[in-house]
This record gives sequence, C-alpha cells and structure tokens, in this order.
Amino acid sequence: MTPYLKTVLRDIGLLLQVPGLMALLSLPVCWIFDETYAVGPLLWTAAASLILGQGLYRCFRQAEKARLRHSLITVALSWGLIPFLGAIPFLGIATHLATLPTTPLTILNFQEPWNALFESFAGFTSTGLSMALHPSQLPHVLQWWRSLTEWVGGVGVIVLLLTVLEPSTDAMQLYSAEGRQKRIALTLGETVRRIWWIYLLYTGLGILWLRLVGMTWWPAINHTMTGLSTGGFAITDDSIGTYAPWVQLAVVPIMIAGAISFPIHDQLLRKRRLAPLWQSSQHQALLVLLGLGTLVLLLENYWFKDEWLWLESLFQWVSALTTCGISTTDIQRWSPTGKLLLSLGMIFGATSGSTVGGIKLNRVVSLYKGVLWRFKRISLQPHQMMRYRLNGEGITEAQASRQVEAAAVLAVLWVSLVGIGALGLLHVTLPSYSLSDVALEAASALGSSGLSTGVTHPNLPWVGKLILILLMWMGRLEIIPVLLLLSWPLGQLGKTLGRLGRQASS
Repeated sequence: MTPYLKTVLRDIGLLLQVPGLMALLSLPVCWIFDETYAVGPLLWTAAASLILGQGLYRCFRQAEKARLRHSLITVALSWGLIPFLGAIPFLGIATHLATLPTTPLTILNFQEPWNALFESFAGFTSTGLSMALHPSQLPHVLQWWRSLTEWVGGVGVIVLLLTVLEPSTDAMQLYSAEGRQKRIALTLGETVRRIWWIYLLYTGLGILWLRLVGMTWWPAINHTMTGLSTGGFAITDDSIGTYAPWVQLAVVPIMIAGAISFPIHDQLLRKRRLAPLWQSSQHQALLVLLGLGTLVLLLENYWFKDEWLWLESLFQWVSALTTCGISTTDIQRWSPTGKLLLSLGMIFGATSGSTVGGIKLNRVVSLYKGVLWRFKRISLQPHQMMRYRLNGEGITEAQASRQVEAAAVLAVLWVSLVGIGALGLLHVTLPSYSLSDVALEAASALGSSGLSTGVTHPNLPWVGKLILILLMWMGRLEIIPVLLLLSWPLGQLGKTLGRLGRQASS
C-alpha cells in the first residue's frame, strides 16, 4: 500500500464518522414522536459509521501529510461513501414497517436499496430530487433525517473543504476563480466556527419567520433547514404549493439567504452594512438575474398560458437560480422554453461560498468579462493598453486569462455532463418525457437543485437512478475532485505497467 493511499484512508476515516454523529443526534426525534422502532436503524447507522471511521483512522493515523491531489481524492471519495451510511435508516425503517398492513407505498418503496441510496445521495448533496411519492406519509424520523442530511450537506461541503484542505493552497483555485475571498477569518478554525455560527443563527431566524407567517413548528423547522441549505426536500406532498401565497413568499428570502456567500453574510452581520451585497460582482449578478429571470419567465408563461403567473414565475425562478428545488407548481406542464430557462438557472447557480450548486456566478461573471475583454482587445489601437478590472480591482493580463480559463473549463464540463446525462435518461425513461424534461432533470441533478418534471420516480430503472446519483455526486463537488478520483486508479495502473515494462526490458 502506497504512503498516500494510507493518508487518504486516514482522512476518509475521520469524515465517515459524520453520519454516525447525525444518527445519534436524531435519536430524540424517535421518542418525541413515539417512533421507537427507528432507534435500531439509527443505532446501526451510528455503529457502522463510527466503527468504520475509527478503524480507518486508527489504522493509518501515522500516515504522511496529504498533498493537494490526495486531499481532493479524499473529498470525492468521502462524499461518495457517506450516502451509503445515510441510506441505512431508510432501509431499516422501511423493512420494519413493511410488516404492517397499513404501511403506505411511499415507505415501502425504500425497501429497494436503490431508492434508499438515491434519497441519501439527494440529501447529502443537498439536491432534493426524491423517491418519496408522498413525503407527508413518511414517519417523523425519516422526515427529520431527510432534512438533516440536506442541512449538513448544504454547509458541509464548504466546511469539509476548509477542514480537509488549507484554503491558501492552489486547491481552492480548482473550485473558484482566483479573486474569491477564501477565508472569513484569519485562521481556518475561526472560519469554520463563523460559518457554523451564521448557519445556526439563520436557521433559528428562519424557523421563527415561517412560524410567524402561519406554518406550524414541525414544517417550519424542516422547511427552513432544507430552504437555507438550498436542498429542497419537503414534508408536504405538494412542496410549498400546499401553503397560502403569503407563506410561499415568506420562503423566498430564506432561499436567497442560502444563495448569498458566507463571507458576505459575515460582513452583513458584523458590520451591519448592506453595501457588500453590491460591491461583489457575483452578488451584483445575483441581484440582476433574480429580477431579469423572473421577468423573462413571467413573459414566457404568459405567452404559453395566456395568464400572469406572478408568484409561480417568481418562486420557481428563485428556486432554480438558488438551486433550492422547492416548488409551488407542476413544472412538467410548463412550456419547453420555460423548462429550459429553469435549467439555465440551475446550471448557473448562485454565489460561490454559499450552499448552492451550479457553476456559480463568479465563474459566469468571469466568462462574461472574458467576452468583453476579447472584444476590447480587438478594438484596441496600437498605442493603447488593455486594462483588466474585476470586483472593482485591477488585475494583470495573466490573472485575467487564468480566471477565464478556469471558468471556461468548468463550464464545458458542466454542459457536457448535462448533455450526456440527458441522453442517458432519454433511453431509460418513458416516451412521454421530452428532451426538455430530461434536460431539466439532468441539470437539476448536476446543479444540486431538485426541481423535477417527474422523471425521478421509484419506478425509474436502476440505470436512470445511477445516472442521476453520479450527476448529483459530481455536481455537488464541482466535478474536478470526482474526475481526479476516477483518474487516480488509471494513473496507478499506468505507473505499474510502466514499471513492469522497464523490468522486462532490463
């Protein structure tokens, strides 16, 4: 075993213990709602998670310090394994309740391992695509577990990267453009503490806010957790469409709060100033796109249905752009153009450093700037010099080139994977689903959103579920770490074959 494989296994051991701690924290829900049959599955989750995690960590705790490549592989592999542990409560509880004649089909579907694994991946990646036909029929403990996986997954990726990687290294540059603010505080530990402080504060405020506008406590808790994490799981059958219009409007600021980066939240809370919201290019883009996208979608819906769908257009566009995935209407009945507009919003995503998925608006801004810079260079006179500015600051030509190149590479990967995913889904879904339907589903999975046209269903063939799981996994980690993970065995095989070839020739 190579030294760095030991390092990867040691660090994975630390991260695999997260589901176990979550399971232990969920035990009080079993007693509060008199669902003690769920204690066993939660304890099995805790035991598997902690024993496996501690075993790996203790076996390889003397391993060497991780390098950049191996830290990225650790991140990708950990987020590929954690959902397997998170699927245990779904399987265990569904298997236990299957013995009762009155158990709803929604619960029975989770006896299928693919469905349980899919739900866990959708939760931990804060995607929100769901195999639950009627979430209101789920036991309280599973409603809570779904919300908790999204709540931890939404902020956990950021904290995970900050914990596993030193953000001053080149690792963070694989995930965002070079101008991004990488730390909230001077030290990594203080950065992580501030992120969790902000997250907990906003969660508490969100719960009180939804309770004030009319939700009861249990829905307010769950929908705040999934809204702020831009995840999208709901505990009602019609998502937020179950509630009155003023309640739907009250959810919008929660989604937007989850789409604003933590460094900006930190400035808003500590300095009590709104100016940082429009001093950052990506947040300026967020505000512009929220208004412009709502208007375009409103006009498209009027063109298609001949009625002004003000609230539906606003809510669905905010949900798409923030990659939250909460819905108030059946978007399968929308026009193909409307679906493609939502797909574009999910591909863009909101700001880097928040809980959202998607390409992120800092990269979208970089691509937009790259186009402007290109046209300016063409129109320059021989005696003129080109100036590059981003976020109000001057940057060098080399920095501008690297910024645009990084954004372009990720954009190409994103568009390619959405296309590949849509083509794959076309071959396994019912003929009634159009190209715009499967394209939206693929964009939703890769963008960690959760808006669905109905393609995601317990009866979807396992190949389709696997395609969506892979897209959710890759999209939440922004593709690069997963590609590094998949290329690592090929690199090791190449080295082994090369070594064998040299030995044979000698």
